[in-house]
Amino acid sequence: MRKNLISIGLLSCLLWSCTSSTSAPDDDAATGATTTSSAASTAQTSGTSASAGGGAGGSDAGGSGSTSAGGGETNEGGGGGTDSATSGGTGGAGAGGAGTGGMPDEGPKNLAEKYASLFPIGAAVDSQSYMTHAALLKTHFNSITAENEMKFESLQRNENSFTYDAADRIVNFAVTNKMKVRGHALVWHSQNPAWLFSNGSGGTVSRQTLLTRMKNHISNVVRHFRGKVYAWDVVNEAMMEDGSYRTGNLADGQRSRWHEILGESYIAEAFKAAHEADPDAKLYYNDFYNYIPAKQQGIYNMLKGLLDQGVPVHGVGLQAHLNIEPSTVTTNQAVHQNVANMGKAIELYSSLGLDVQVTELDISLYIPGVTYNQSTFYTTATFTDALKAKQAARYREFFELFRKHKSVITGVTFWGIADDNTWLSEFSSGRKDFPLLFDGNHNPKPAYDAVVGF
Repeated sequence: MRKNLISIGLLSCLLWSCTSSTSAPDDDAATGATTTSSAASTAQTSGTSASAGGGAGGSDAGGSGSTSAGGGETNEGGGGGTDSATSGGTGGAGAGGAGTGGMPDEGPKNLAEKYASLFPIGAAVDSQSYMTHAALLKTHFNSITAENEMKFESLQRNENSFTYDAADRIVNFAVTNKMKVRGHALVWHSQNPAWLFSNGSGGTVSRQTLLTRMKNHISNVVRHFRGKVYAWDVVNEAMMEDGSYRTGNLADGQRSRWHEILGESYIAEAFKAAHEADPDAKLYYNDFYNYIPAKQQGIYNMLKGLLDQGVPVHGVGLQAHLNIEPSTVTTNQAVHQNVANMGKAIELYSSLGLDVQVTELDISLYIPGVTYNQSTFYTTATFTDALKAKQAARYREFFELFRKHKSVITGVTFWGIADDNTWLSEFSSGRKDFPLLFDGNHNPKPAYDAVVGF
């Protein structure tokens, strides 16, 4: 979720300490330059002090100004977790150093080839990074997800005026290089254009009109990419940490206008519309914090209900914005962030006959619940060999889990390409992170060796 304005909850948890695990994950945040947090508070990304947040939320980070960080998707914007930001930078996509083109000095030469018999290996890209990081993409990845270019506000900023140019360029790059494409995301509570929920007279749109608008958007978008996009995140982040639906009764940036106006039926209607537009596409429900027992059970119950109704759902996407270690703060949602809990989610969802994909993977150096400030933000100098080894060990244990469940996992996608292309370094506080397999010069890190060393 980098430039996807992380659902306000995730970012707050990623950026600051999240002390409440019972409210909307996107609302856990700190205020100002302190790390005092409570659910539904607003995180100020311009502060100089921040405690690492949940890490399991999305990567839709808010750009500038005041943002609340949360546990969800990445909204358009810098590294904050806000649903209020609507535009971000270039996604941290720098050209990087010369490096080695992402090739290790010895051992396996290609990440995707190493996993060819298991599942595709993907990367999230933006309108610049698929070009600036083309060498890494072509060498190591065989799947692509557009971070923001396929979201509602990107494709239909004005009603019935669809703009596909940026998304088409990314998709054409993938097709040319024989890469799979995941579509992300059709219906989400964040990054929506202002007209969508308006009746045009200062009031709220009617139920029937919103349903028509949703179906029209899905139909146009999915048909446009039919035959090129093999899978869609149809509905994104509809559930809260306690396993309840995300409703319209939450704070701005956290609330779902979809649920407020349409009720939970919008989820089924979205999947039906996507299936009608492309019967061959795989349709996914995507969410964060899947390691929290209450949330994974809520997601399971929702999916079972949809399947019992005959709704065409084919899989579940696990946003996996993880941290170098779980939180030790018992009230922080990331206290549940371990391999065992993630394994339970995979087993629970797959018991419904659904595929599972890891859709937004990275591992932050920051520990949820710990307070950081300018003096303790990590730099290339303080990203020590010991920390690199610790991050590598964390990647190793989760990939062992993914390989163990190779019969149901049908893809693993990193949220970014290299450390110079990560939403986690886009906070206005200036905090840098180093969460991916390749460093800022596009050279493989110990984490890379941990992932391919089997």
